[in-house]
Amino acid sequence: MVSLTNLNPQQRKAVTTIDGPVLVLSGAGTGKTRTVTFRIAYMLEKGIPAKHILAVTFTNKAAREMRDRVRKLVGDAAGEMQISTFHSFGARLVREYAAKLGLGTDFTIYDSGDQLSIVRKALRSVSVTWKKYKPDEVLQTMLKSRAPLEDTLALRDGDGVDAAVYQRVWDVYRTALRQNNAVDFDDLLFLPLRLFRRHADALNACRDRYRYILVDEYQDTNSIQFQILHALAGTHRNICVVGDDDQSIYGWRGAEIRNILDFEKHFRHATTITLEENYRSTSTILKAANAVIAKNEERKAKALWTRHHAGEPIRCLAAPDEMNEAEIVVTDIITHRRDHHGPYSAYAILMRMNALSRPFEEVLRRYKIPYVVVGGMQFYDRKEVRDFLSYLRLLVNPHDDEALLRIINVPPRNIGPTTVEKLGRHAGELKTDLYEALARADACGEIAPGAREAVKSFHAVIEEFRGKLGTTPPSRIARELFERIEYRRELEAAVKNKEDIDSRLANVESLIESIAYYERQAAKPSLAEYVSNISLMSNDEDEEMQKDKLPVMTIHAAKGLEFPFVYLVGAEQKVIPHERSVAENGYAEERRLMYVAITRAQRQFTVSHCRSRMRFGTLEQRQPSEFLKDIPEDLIVHLDNICSEPASEDRVSSYMKELREMYTEE
Repeated sequence: MVSLTNLNPQQRKAVTTIDGPVLVLSGAGTGKTRTVTFRIAYMLEKGIPAKHILAVTFTNKAAREMRDRVRKLVGDAAGEMQISTFHSFGARLVREYAAKLGLGTDFTIYDSGDQLSIVRKALRSVSVTWKKYKPDEVLQTMLKSRAPLEDTLALRDGDGVDAAVYQRVWDVYRTALRQNNAVDFDDLLFLPLRLFRRHADALNACRDRYRYILVDEYQDTNSIQFQILHALAGTHRNICVVGDDDQSIYGWRGAEIRNILDFEKHFRHATTITLEENYRSTSTILKAANAVIAKNEERKAKALWTRHHAGEPIRCLAAPDEMNEAEIVVTDIITHRRDHHGPYSAYAILMRMNALSRPFEEVLRRYKIPYVVVGGMQFYDRKEVRDFLSYLRLLVNPHDDEALLRIINVPPRNIGPTTVEKLGRHAGELKTDLYEALARADACGEIAPGAREAVKSFHAVIEEFRGKLGTTPPSRIARELFERIEYRRELEAAVKNKEDIDSRLANVESLIESIAYYERQAAKPSLAEYVSNISLMSNDEDEEMQKDKLPVMTIHAAKGLEFPFVYLVGAEQKVIPHERSVAENGYAEERRLMYVAITRAQRQFTVSHCRSRMRFGTLEQRQPSEFLKDIPEDLIVHLDNICSEPASEDRVSSYMKELREMYTEE
C-alpha cells in the first residue's frame, strides 16, 4: 500500500484528487516529481488500469525518472502505463495509425541534420542564387510557418523572405520525406493532431484508452500539444496538469504560457492546488526569488517558503571586465571548495547565453579545474556514431535516402560524388528511390565499371544484413556489420592521432553495447524499434553530470537541476534582461529566467557582473541587471571592491594573485 504520510497536506490533495480537471501549481523545489509519481501510484492502487493512464513530459530523462519512481512504489502494477515525452507518444500514435496517415510502419524519424541536408539540395535545385540563402534559416522559417493541419506554408513576400523560393524548397522537402517514408520531429505532433481532427474513430479509440491524463511541466506546452491534450480529454475530462508559470522560459521555442494561466477557462470547474513549501533552498534564497518574480503582473499568485534556516546572504561580485569576472568567480570557487572540501559538481556557473562561457573556460583550463559545458557536443552527435546509426537506419528503412547518402562512401569504397550524382539521375529515370537504383546499377551505362562493382558490392552487404532482421539479435547484426564495413579505415584516413581513433572506435562500441542493453530490456527487441528510440532521444543525457566536474551552462539548461552553490555570471543590462528578448517579448520571461537561476541554489547564491564588456571589438560600459535592484538590500551583500582595474596579460590583481598562489600550493 502506498503511504502518503510523508507528503504535506497540499501534496496529499494533489495526489488524491483523481477525477475531473486538476491544476497543480508547483513552485520550484516543492516536490513536484514526488507528488506526480505518488499520484500515479495512488491511481493504480485505487484500481485504475495502467493501460488507461497516460503521463507525458518533455525530456527522456524526466520520463525515465518518473517511470522508475512509479515502479519502485507499485512494482509490476505499472504494467502497460504510458509514460513518455510528447514526441515519443506522438511517434507511437503515428506508427499505430500509419496507414490512415499515408505512411509505412517502418518510417524513419529525421533529425535536424537530415532536414538540413534535404534543404541544401532543394535550394540548389530551385534557385540559381541558392548561395545567398542560409539553409538553417530557411528550414527554421519554413517550420515556423507551416500550417498544423496541412503541408502548406503561410508565407508572403512581405514577411522579409522570398516566399516563392521558400515554397518551392518546402515542396521539395515534403516530397523527399514522403518518398523516403520519413517524418520530422514536428510531424510527431502535427500528424496526431490531424489524425484526431480527421478520423473520429481513432480519436474515440484513444479517448477510451487514455482515460486519465497527467501532464508534467505544463507551462512548457505549445499550441499543438495543447490541442492534442484538449482533444484527448474532451469527454472524460480527467486531466491533471502540473507546472509553474513562474518557470515558463521557453517562449522563444513556442511554449504558450497562456496554456497554464488559462487552464481554468479551458477546463471549467477545475480544482487548483498550489504547492509552495520549498524543500531545496534557504529562506534567504527564496525571499530573493520571490521578490524578483513578484514584479511580473500576469502570474498565478504563489510565494515559496521553507522550514530551513535563513542561510547566507546573496553575494554580488563586481568586476572591471569579463576576464576579471572569470578570474574572480573561479578563484572564489577554488577557495570555497578548499574550505568546505566539497566536490566540483556541488558548484555551478550559470549564464544567460553560451557566448559568455569563453573567459570562464579559459580560466578553468588554466587552473586545471575539471569542468563540463552542459549542452555541448553530445554522444549521438559525434560523427562516428551518426555514421554507424545511418547504416542501421538503412537496414531498417531502405527508402531512407539521407542515411544512404551519408554512408554510401563511408568508409571510402570508390563511390564518389560523380557516381552518386549519376545514380540519382538513374533513380529519377526509374522513378524510384536511390536504394533501388543501386540494385539496378547494371542498367546505368553512365557509371564506370569499377564504380559499378563498388555499388553492387555495397548493395549486397546491406541486403545481406537486411536479411538477418527478425532472425538475428540486433546487437549481433550491428557488431557483425561494423566488422564487415571496416570503419577503422575511415578513421585512419581522417584522423592521424591513434588515441583519437581508439576513442572514436570506443564510441561505436559503446553504441553497440547500448543495443545489447536495449535487447535485455525489451520484450520483443527489434532493430527498427531501437533506431526509432534513438531518433527520439533528445540531448538530455547526463553522463558527464555524474562525474566530479564543475558544470557550466545556460539558465535554460539548468532548469530542473539544483546545486548547493550557484554562480550567475554576466548579470548586466543587455544580458539579463537580454536586449533582443525584451524587444521581442518584453521583460516577463527574462524575469522568469532570473527567478529560475536563483531557485537552482540550495545553500548559497552568488551573482556577478562587469562594469565593462567587449562587444564586436569595442569596450562597452555596462550597468548591473535591473533585477538585482528587486532583491531587498538586507538579503544581499555587495563585494564590488575585490578588483578595481581591468585585467591584462602581465598583471593580475593582488587578490587573484594571492588566490592563485594558494591554489598552486595544493
